[in-house]
Amino acid sequence: MNRLWVAVLANGLHDAARGTDLAWLGSRDFRMVCALAGMDADAVLSKFDPERFRRLIRAA
Repeated sequence: MNRLWVAVLANGLHDAARGTDLAWLGSRDFRMVCALAGMDADAVLSKFDPERFRRLIRAA
């Protein structure tokens, strides 16, 4: 089940990197998804770099 929430988090970060759902970052829902994925929401936010994320998406 943890892998499911990691995938949900990755999808949300993908959307935010593309600029389609920036409001989700830091929201209550974002924090819940991070918790369910077993990750610290503040750590995810501090490490999230939209430009780097876009480069990773293009490379995949």
